[in-house]
Amino acid sequence: MSNTAALESEMQSLAARLRKARQGLSRGTIVDLTPIEQDVKWLCRSIETLPAEEASSLRPRLFGLLEEVNQLGENLRAGLGELAQLLSAASDRRKALNAYAAPQTDKP
Repeated sequence: MSNTAALESEMQSLAARLRKARQGLSRGTIVDLTPIEQDVKWLCRSIETLPAEEASSLRPRLFGLLEEVNQLGENLRAGLGELAQLLSAASDRRKALNAYAAPQTDKP
């Protein structure tokens, strides 16, 4: 198998893992992105070692991967926004409960 074919195979595998991570996030599952980050770094270093003509032949698949990464980023940002809203609502409820639960004392 040529270097380009091997990298294309790795890119397919990475795209599948990115989609799986997005699906996990949509279900509320905790997703460890560290292996994906390491694979992206390895892929970039590997492509840099290819001759320019071979590297440019991978460009369309790289743009596809970039789109997958961007979509994952959007999913993460949306999830963080939802989490911030939930935390804010919980904080507001806690403040209200504390206000009603605190005993009133009259100071002389």
